Amino acid sequence: MIVPALLGIPDATLGVGLGVAWLVVLGVAAYRYVNGSQSREQFRLVVAMGAFWLAYSLLQISTAVSGLPEKFVVGLTAGLFLVGVFAGIRWWGSRTANSEEEPIR
Repeated sequence: MIVPALLGIPDATLGVGLGVAWLVVLGVAAYRYVNGSQSREQFRLVVAMGAFWLAYSLLQISTAVSGLPEKFVVGLTAGLFLVGVFAGIRWWGSRTANSEEEPIR
C-alpha cells in the first residue's frame, strides 16, 4: 500500500491497526446478530469480509516476527482465509435461496 509507505508506517503497525479494527467490527456484528437486529445473511457477509481482512492484517504482522511465531501467524492467516471463503459461500447460498423465494417485481 502506497499511503503507509509514504507516511513511514511499518507493515506490522498497519496490520495491528487493521486487525484491531476488524475485530471490533466482528464483535459489533456478533452482538447485533445475537440481539436480533442483524440478519443471518448480513452476519455471514460481515464474517466473510472480516476474516479476509484479518488474514491480510496477520500477513502484515508476520513481517515483524520470525521463526516459530511467524509460522503460527501464517497458519492462522490460512485458517482465517478458509473461514472467509466458507462464510462467503454460505452467504452466497443464503442470498440466492432468498432471491428465489421472493416474487419478481
